[in-house]
Amino acid sequence: MPLKLDKNRLKQYFRSGSRPTQEQFYELIDNCYNEEFTSFVSGYHLMVDKGEGNSIKYFKREAGKTKIVPLFKRINTVHQRFYHFAIPVSHLGSGFILEKIILEMELPQSKNYTIKDHKKDVEITQRVQLDYIKVFNGTEEIHEYTPDENEIEQVQEFLIEKPASLWKGIAIDIAIGYDIQSNIAVSDQFDLTAGNEEVLEHLFGSVGCIFKPNE
Repeated sequence: MPLKLDKNRLKQYFRSGSRPTQEQFYELIDNCYNEEFTSFVSGYHLMVDKGEGNSIKYFKREAGKTKIVPLFKRINTVHQRFYHFAIPVSHLGSGFILEKIILEMELPQSKNYTIKDHKKDVEITQRVQLDYIKVFNGTEEIHEYTPDENEIEQVQEFLIEKPASLWKGIAIDIAIGYDIQSNIAVSDQFDLTAGNEEVLEHLFGSVGCIFKPNE
């Protein structure tokens, strides 16, 4: 695409009484057609995999974000949970490339803490890790992002650089792993978030898909 021109220069071509040339019309078109754009959804579009054993204790949508606290019926074992975004972008044609995705989320910290099971103090070692993020175009996987060990950024930004030709939409799958261990055996009714939900609170915000012209 030609170099962008100053808007004031373009305006001068179309002042009252002016007769813009063919070349000037071309300059106008080149500077306003097929601009880079973003397909955006808020955290309200988050979906949670509620398959067998995947319980949720707390689920709240507020101010374009979704807060989630998962419930684990068993600890001292490794769990993996899945979260999903669906973005309604389709039939863009061959003129665009999905350049990158920007995803806002805040995951629980990996840390040690003490809580009670009835009258017993229980020492918890909690490790939370973003296992992967996969991107689909409606029919096939087009990208997989695997972060470095212990890397959990509040905003994930990753390059895609894929032509968006007749896609049926964009789906983003987020897999998170939980390794929660206790120093002693706990009861069947044990809830490690009782009175302390923030230890496992997730915050999912907006997702933006950045497209650019396929020059």
